[in-house]
Amino acid sequence: MTVSPWKILSTKFIINDSWMTLRADRCETTGGRILDPYYVQEPPNWVQVVAFDAQNRILLNRQYRHGTAEICTEIPCGNVGSAESPLQAAKRHLLHKTGYCAEKLEELPSVCPNPARYSNKIVPFWALNVLKVSEQKSEHVGEIDFYFAPINEVLNLIDRGAFQQPLHTATVFTVLRTRGLISVASGQL
Repeated sequence: MTVSPWKILSTKFIINDSWMTLRADRCETTGGRILDPYYVQEPPNWVQVVAFDAQNRILLNRQYRHGTAEICTEIPCGNVGSAESPLQAAKRHLLHKTGYCAEKLEELPSVCPNPARYSNKIVPFWALNVLKVSEQKSEHVGEIDFYFAPINEVLNLIDRGAFQQPLHTATVFTVLRTRGLISVASGQL
């Protein structure tokens, strides 16, 4: 049997507000099976930035995440606004959450956080030679701490489970490999 997209027979929006869009589709699979309802969330696209300073340290955030009621270590990230490009969103989140801007931002191929249930994409970036240009401008000022960590410390944080968000971990590893800072074959810096 050939794999092909399902037919969407009908769609009903269950929640459609600024915090969440959830739809229930009635679908027919390639094999003729009816799935009703099949729930899909429609969050906006997200950006993630692995930002390096001149010493090749990575800029990390620590903030409270209410879904798990934990303080998490992350990389700068956020939603892409409806009127902006992923690059604009990456620059905005980096500046607003940390007060830093980058000499260079490089986009990597986008990925899907959960293609079975989410309709959005994550657009990862790496940023070089970030410099402090202002104070934090985010509505979360005082709720987001940030600091620079050497690559080995970041890898140790990942190994200890301090990065609660596996999508951030994947982006960190992708950027480190892309920049030639770790080797897949050896696992060495």
